[in-house]
Amino acid sequence: MAAAIQYPLRHPVVASVLTGTRSVAEIEQNVAMFEAPIPEAMWAELEAEGLIPAATPALEPALA
Repeated sequence: MAAAIQYPLRHPVVASVLTGTRSVAEIEQNVAMFEAPIPEAMWAELEAEGLIPAATPALEPALA
């Protein structure tokens, strides 16, 4: 579950992730999942298995 919550934050344009909660306990669980370390090797394995797309390169700044 921690990987599911943290996954959107791997994209450079995602600034935040909102989760629904029904109790203080769920808020505390979500905070713990946001803070849980996810090894880079796990993301690489998920990419290799085709379960998630390859990492998105950083976006170039827009030209003025």
